[in-house]
Amino acid sequence: MKNIVLIGLISGIMAICGCTTEKSPPPLQQIPAITLSVADKEKLQAFQKEILNVENLTDKAVKMAVDELKNVIKGGEVSINVSSVIEKAKTECLLAGESLAKKAIPEALPPEAKNLLTEGKTGLIAAYKAYAESFDAIKNFITDKNPIALLEYRKKNAQALDLYNGAAAKFKTIMTAAGVAQ
Repeated sequence: MKNIVLIGLISGIMAICGCTTEKSPPPLQQIPAITLSVADKEKLQAFQKEILNVENLTDKAVKMAVDELKNVIKGGEVSINVSSVIEKAKTECLLAGESLAKKAIPEALPPEAKNLLTEGKTGLIAAYKAYAESFDAIKNFITDKNPIALLEYRKKNAQALDLYNGAAAKFKTIMTAAGVAQ
């Protein structure tokens, strides 16, 4: 009986997730081309690589949590680890936010570029915090079986996606203006 309830619960979560409407990202803000020295371009590329490394580590934990939920929905064995996998994904999202907060914006950039990178970094931190809160909502739903938690999950997940897409657009704008490969 417990397995049937858990499968129904996770099916409901996935159904709600599939019902979201994706918004198209806002148009990229155009900034004039930025001329940087080779050394400054390398610093910008290093910053970009640091951001991507943090994202890649977090993505692995989130993917693992989603895969675990999909396995259960497909009729696979219900894992005792569902809660721990969700908790790990939440923890990784919070750690990603903390790690990103410590990353320094390269100094050699013009003010408008620094501002966009700062806004992008802040957006990513907020996105990871919202993702962590969405995992809290899933965990609350699994624990309490409260459908309001599903609504909270949907809200936080949509908020995280919007924040992430906005931050990614800002990073792309700067990298394009500086002529740095993405």
